[in-house]
Amino acid sequence: MGYYYGDPDTPVWLEPPPNWQTLPKPDVIWRAATFAEIRFPCGRPCRTSYFFEAKRRRLSPPRPQVLDVDLRRLLIAQEDGRDLTVRQIFSGREVARITRDWATGPTLANALTEIHFDPDGRLTFTWLKGKDRTPVTERVSVPSIPR
Repeated sequence: MGYYYGDPDTPVWLEPPPNWQTLPKPDVIWRAATFAEIRFPCGRPCRTSYFFEAKRRRLSPPRPQVLDVDLRRLLIAQEDGRDLTVRQIFSGREVARITRDWATGPTLANALTEIHFDPDGRLTFTWLKGKDRTPVTERVSVPSIPR
């Protein structure tokens, strides 16, 4: 027996995002014993993730282009157009937006070579700068709640 969400008369595990007919086979990443990321491909380099927290029986809405997860603070870093955005997983509230002179390319992910949340809550990322594509590494503080 599992957890269902939405209308009890028509239960579903996960609602497809808008403009999706069905969900393809996912990759499931267990980030902790009771916390999973369910990631669906939607074409290269597109992906959409849902997050399931079994302890509190919570399921997030679909979150596009997730790059990394801060499990301790329940934050995600994601590509948002030409910006790098950090949001709360379940509410979707934006807590930080990072804009740089990223190298040109079809997506921001083309300019990022590495990204991860550090144990102290900071976000470390290496990106390619401008036309020269010069690598730059930054470590920035990220709040847990919106300002």
